[in-house]
Amino acid sequence: MKNKLQLILTLFLVLILQSSIAQEKTVSGIVTGEDGIPMPGVTVMVKGTKTGTQTNFDGKYSLKANIGDVLNFSFMGKKVVNRVVGIEDVIDVKMQKSAEALDEVMVVAYGSSDKRSFTGAAETVNSEALTRSSTASFETALQGKVSGINISTSGQPGGKSNVQIRGIGSISGNTQPLYVLDGVVINTNSNLRAGDDMVGSTGYNPLSTINSEDIKSITVLKDAAASSLYGSRAANGVVIITTKKGKDGETEITLGVETGYSQNLTEENLINNDQFKDLWIEGQINQYIQNSENAEFTRVYANNSLYSSYENQATSDYTDIYGSNNVNSDWLDAIYQNGLIQKYNLSARGGNEKTSFYISGNFLDQTGTIIETGLKRYSGRLNLENQAKDWLKLGVNLTVAKSERDAANFDGSYAGGLNPLYMARVLPPAASIYDSEGYRGFANLPNDIEKNANPIGVLKVGDYENTEFRVRGDAFAEFQILEALSFKTTFGIDQQTIDETLYDNKEFGAGGGIWNGVLNRVKSEVLQYTTTNVLNYNDNFENHGLDILVGQESQVSKMSSINVYGYDILDSELLSASSIGTLWSHTGFAENYSLLSYFSQISYDFDQKYYVAASFRRDGSSRFGKDSRWGTFWSVSGGWVATEEDFLKIDGLEYLKFRGSYGTNGNLPPQYYAALAFFATDGKGYGGESGLSYGQLQNPDLSWELSKNFNIGVDVNLLSNLDLTVNYFRKKTEDLLLNVPVSLSTGFMTQLQNYGSMINKGWEFEVGYNFVSTEDFSWSSSANLTILDNKITKLKNDIVPTYSSRYGQDPLIIKEGESIYSFYLRDYAGVDPSTGYAQYHILDDGKRTGELTTNAQEAGYGIFGDALQDFQGGLFNQLNYKNFTFDFQFTFGLGGKVYDRTAFKRDDDGFAPQYTNTVAQLDPWNPNNTDATVPIRINGNPTFSNDVSTRHLYDSDYLKLRNVKLTYNLPSLWDTITGGSVYVQGDNLFLLTELDGYDPEAVVDGVNFFQVPTARTILLGLQLQF
Repeated sequence: MKNKLQLILTLFLVLILQSSIAQEKTVSGIVTGEDGIPMPGVTVMVKGTKTGTQTNFDGKYSLKANIGDVLNFSFMGKKVVNRVVGIEDVIDVKMQKSAEALDEVMVVAYGSSDKRSFTGAAETVNSEALTRSSTASFETALQGKVSGINISTSGQPGGKSNVQIRGIGSISGNTQPLYVLDGVVINTNSNLRAGDDMVGSTGYNPLSTINSEDIKSITVLKDAAASSLYGSRAANGVVIITTKKGKDGETEITLGVETGYSQNLTEENLINNDQFKDLWIEGQINQYIQNSENAEFTRVYANNSLYSSYENQATSDYTDIYGSNNVNSDWLDAIYQNGLIQKYNLSARGGNEKTSFYISGNFLDQTGTIIETGLKRYSGRLNLENQAKDWLKLGVNLTVAKSERDAANFDGSYAGGLNPLYMARVLPPAASIYDSEGYRGFANLPNDIEKNANPIGVLKVGDYENTEFRVRGDAFAEFQILEALSFKTTFGIDQQTIDETLYDNKEFGAGGGIWNGVLNRVKSEVLQYTTTNVLNYNDNFENHGLDILVGQESQVSKMSSINVYGYDILDSELLSASSIGTLWSHTGFAENYSLLSYFSQISYDFDQKYYVAASFRRDGSSRFGKDSRWGTFWSVSGGWVATEEDFLKIDGLEYLKFRGSYGTNGNLPPQYYAALAFFATDGKGYGGESGLSYGQLQNPDLSWELSKNFNIGVDVNLLSNLDLTVNYFRKKTEDLLLNVPVSLSTGFMTQLQNYGSMINKGWEFEVGYNFVSTEDFSWSSSANLTILDNKITKLKNDIVPTYSSRYGQDPLIIKEGESIYSFYLRDYAGVDPSTGYAQYHILDDGKRTGELTTNAQEAGYGIFGDALQDFQGGLFNQLNYKNFTFDFQFTFGLGGKVYDRTAFKRDDDGFAPQYTNTVAQLDPWNPNNTDATVPIRINGNPTFSNDVSTRHLYDSDYLKLRNVKLTYNLPSLWDTITGGSVYVQGDNLFLLTELDGYDPEAVVDGVNFFQVPTARTILLGLQLQF
């Protein structure tokens, strides 16, 4: 009887246990880091299922699970934590930093990979790092955070940026990386204008419509192993953008508000009115002396009465032109202003075990540091995913954005009175800005100053607008065919409409005088479809891991633009085509482009110790002739985790991995019909009649630029605190796209051909260290350094500098054996103390002969350095104390050169005496000042001492305090506010450089020519989570 009773009780307990195991319950808890600070954004998954959630701003989570389930906690850079669900309802977790973030999952080409198994070169930047920057476009925030990447950007809100990954990959082709948003390639073509460019394009950045608050992470793919699956478009690297998604659990609402101001980072030291008058009169005196017979500078300066006669005449000339008043206008102060920034962001994310969503809205209002400039951006996003069946997942990612940008043509352009910033930088302080009626022209100034070119009037009365409306979206269906086999099909669309109004008013600038206003209206449209199908097999058996990917992709792009251009504007309030009284031209174009691709990749690992991978892609492009249409691109790579070997089990050496890769990528010509001959219509016409002209010389053999990439790297973690990554890379680009001279009998000067090669090679170093980590205080630091060398190894003909009477001679040459941005200059040797003329070293084949000359035409030219920085990098520090976080970032560059092309106008030794000068022109040579470092000033400067030479070539070394941010993390407030933060941050706070008045980071090709200054920004922000 007793035994029967024991048996019954045992069976009863087993039944209770089985019931409890099968019972679903709610599990909650808090996830903190090793410093005890709550961690938002940690992914919590029920292992072996698709049920999961993410921690909120306070590190809290809640989800349903069964007793016996395993909860998997993962976060970028932290060790994965597994916890078994028991009878307790609360599971708190403390996450530790992982050795080299081995468990970090990166989004890569057509999928994802953990860092341990990845054999390529790539870096990931999370959302926190992106939102530390106040720029309107997310890509500028990558500067100094990712090794091997260099970014130059305009100081205008929403202006263009120039991004280079591991150097410059092309001379005439595209040099920008490929951008992929949520798995779909997006269009980044900003050259959508048709027709004439007299009034100058406002320009725009096609990436500025992406709200950085919506971005979860960015992965930069740098070598062939990482990027070759994108084939013909990946020669310049790939930037993969992943946006935020929904989660299982209670809906979280986040409200963010930022406000602040901006001002110019650098200041330009220009002369005042008294100094302008003194220099003008001295130049005029010397002109008289030089033009008079038997006159010598030394004799005239020594004879007071003779000198006074010249001085009186020069002073009278000055008064005739500028009057006797002393207005002392500050043109830069009139055109510059403090910009204001407002930014509002509202987002919500939530869902259940079947459906998750993320929705957001954003408004940005930013005025520029130049009057009448600014950017307004409205954007919204919806990301939705649904687990329709156990074997079927559906999703859609949709964003709608509109940007309104006010900006005339400023950056790097001369264009006479069409560039108001240029005019404000050269107009003399002796000319009045305002009169009693408002803005005035320059009828009383010399004829060689641009008539009516008052830059304040140009901006105040003119109209320079760029409006972009953009819709991007993709829908996908993912089928789980077998446990290890899945299929995903994605359809993406990217539609842009750009409307540009460029109006030079009737009073000032290019529209003044006889033109009675000039108007250019441009409307462009872009439509891009992408279809991607991917079959993926992923399985592990015993000590083996196998991942096979096979895919097909097609892309169709349609682009059109129409332009109406004319003068004699009838109604300045209604700036439409009907307001043009006299039509100069009406032009336009429509282009289509298609790409068909097949690709595959196989990855294998043994015992999570040895890794090999290979990829293959076949692209067919409509941009080439039928015999050159298809290209093949591939890669092979491998990795070895050496610390998994028994002989390398060394105390303190937590992780050591070696990896290497080799492969190819391609680059397309920027023109859609580069290989074809075609006729173009002439919108202006001849004799009032429109007609056709032969527009392009065909080249049916035109093909891809081919990039061959080699990379070896090592990843190390020591003592769980020190991470080190080193890469050596060598990228050789062959079959460069070049405009090669052809026989004039063809009717053309050049033809686009594949000829030439170029090499970019260098080293990348990344290091991170945790100095302190306690419950109340932590301090971590990271740094990166890139060493880069560029050389053109094959070129049919040197691309030599050209001369423009407005600009002076172009200082750059493209020459075999030299860098792409090499400076081709005369070798300045200072001032001849006996004559005051500029003197030069006489060069023979670019080398000094030991002789000097004051005749610039006899000096010859040589190569004197290049624009690319030899060393470039960044340094980041973050300190946490209780609820406070303080972080700051420096960026730096060493070894490059910058040529100051503005000196042609502003340090011109009197070449254009009607323009102002910098203070560097003070104290020029005269017979009583023979030790001067500035040549003699002669109005008209017949010696052309202001033309290209090493006199205006400077080191571009710099150190910049790029970002500082102080944050206070708010605790939970009441029942509705679960967390938040208040912060103050500053961007571009400090710059140390030899270049006066300019930021070396903003100069793209090493030639500084009146760029918009970089903005220093101060922001105050508040973020609340509900």
